[in-house]
Amino acid sequence: MSFELNRDDMLDTYVLETTQILEELQALVLRFQDADAFSEDAIAEIFRYMHTLKGSAGFMMFEQMHMLSHKTEDVFYYLREHKPASVPQKELIELVLKVSDFFQGELEKLSEGQDADTDAGDLIDELNTFLEKISASDEDKKNEKLTETAAESSDTRIYIAPKDTKANHYFQIYIVYARDTKMANVHAYKVVRLLKDIAVDIKYTPEDILTSEASGDEILDKGFKILLKTGCARKKLKKLVSEGYETEAIEIKEIDAARFEAGFKLFGVDAPVVAKVTKDDKEYAPGDFVVHNGAPGQGRFLAKDTEQKKDKGTHISVEVSDMDRLADLVIKLSKAQGKLIDDKEVRDAGLKLEAFDRNADKIRVITSEMQDLVTSMRMVSFTNIFLRMNRVIFEASRKLGKDIECVIEGDEVKADRGIIEHISDPLMHMVRNCADHGIEDGNERMLAGKPMRGRITLKAEESDGELRVSVSDDGAGLNREKILKKAHDKDLIPADRPDEDYTDSEVWQLITIPGFSTNSEVTEFSGRGVGMDVVVNTVETIGGKLKIESTEGKGSTMTMIFPV
Repeated sequence: MSFELNRDDMLDTYVLETTQILEELQALVLRFQDADAFSEDAIAEIFRYMHTLKGSAGFMMFEQMHMLSHKTEDVFYYLREHKPASVPQKELIELVLKVSDFFQGELEKLSEGQDADTDAGDLIDELNTFLEKISASDEDKKNEKLTETAAESSDTRIYIAPKDTKANHYFQIYIVYARDTKMANVHAYKVVRLLKDIAVDIKYTPEDILTSEASGDEILDKGFKILLKTGCARKKLKKLVSEGYETEAIEIKEIDAARFEAGFKLFGVDAPVVAKVTKDDKEYAPGDFVVHNGAPGQGRFLAKDTEQKKDKGTHISVEVSDMDRLADLVIKLSKAQGKLIDDKEVRDAGLKLEAFDRNADKIRVITSEMQDLVTSMRMVSFTNIFLRMNRVIFEASRKLGKDIECVIEGDEVKADRGIIEHISDPLMHMVRNCADHGIEDGNERMLAGKPMRGRITLKAEESDGELRVSVSDDGAGLNREKILKKAHDKDLIPADRPDEDYTDSEVWQLITIPGFSTNSEVTEFSGRGVGMDVVVNTVETIGGKLKIESTEGKGSTMTMIFPV
């Protein structure tokens, strides 16, 4: 019985942690939707995400998710190590999002008590095809033919370092991780990647930190050992190595070239990590597999701009039902405190209550602060929901054949989680309407004197006691005559009332009537006459209202307004 309870706890933790990783993964990927390629740091970060997903899925024995994350990891390993000159960025983003969707679908099944048993074979085949395509077009294929990714290969390659110079220093590094460290091999790999940016030559043991989960146990038992030749001084080196996770001890010693060449005999290991050549008889040039496509200390970036990483806050998971119960208890506490402090029997007894009143004032302040804290804990920023809409816009633009960018404003604004949860579907409808109805195709936009790229803006703001969440586009705007004609055809408005008597606001509201649609064809995005009526009903259900503004030829704005 205890095993079942432990398994359930592990499953809850797995679902929570995997969900968080997928959210971070999607946000990272979509930041590069308009770039020519991912930056070097982004590729390394996505690789780490996939490695973590693979390890945790394998530990939980979810075979399909394990194989899918492994294959995605292969793709980003190739991108990181080979830096191919030509990579179809949009196709790569779509593949990563498909992988994320697969995981999310499996997590939903697990949350509902079902098995995670969806076959990932088709998606794995897509990843294989993509990997074959980029490797075939790789400008460096004459130097190294990819037959298997390093994650699948058990072979070891030798590399030959560049010629020695007087500026080089030699170090032996010994790292001990805390005994409770999870996936110590991943932590060790991060150190290696940091050091490779400054390395002239680097060796480490165990060598299979990337391909073997068991190497993590070896690192915990025997430590992680590195031999490094670099032009950097010890001070900078110590700073880099200290960026590893959960280290208990780090020893860095400067050694001479002879001891470096002796390899891991220094550490009591029989042979150096990289000691044999397999698979082919190629001659390797100095610097191979150490500083590829760049000089020591210099990396090749695959995108024009990179972003600074934001510090991650410390969070814990709390059940929503527990949060709601805490809020109810604080309200009850506040009421009970008021009755106690203002009780007539106490007040009419003629007692001196100076000390009582002082303590009562303190209790009022504490209770008020508790109420404010609970309220703030229920507040959620618009960041995640806007990022989800950014993905909707990305996918809609691809399927509709339109070039559309997403602009986000005010995503740091916070609202009660009840509002955030309820407006997800309305936002989805409005965003898809903007992409399908609002934004014109490129030729139409050029003829209208607009840039070919359309723009959809998501905005949240709080002012004058109101929370306003809007979706705007710079498209064609609503067509008054077309809307009125459709309304007459469907007998939605009186036939005897002249069209000119309707204000623009009244005409725009017609599109929220159930069954109303100006599309002549049913598509994946519109034409069924459902959508805007759902928006209005949902918004009104949670105490809000919908305001529609439009200027023909310039675009439309739909704003959900809620009292704060």
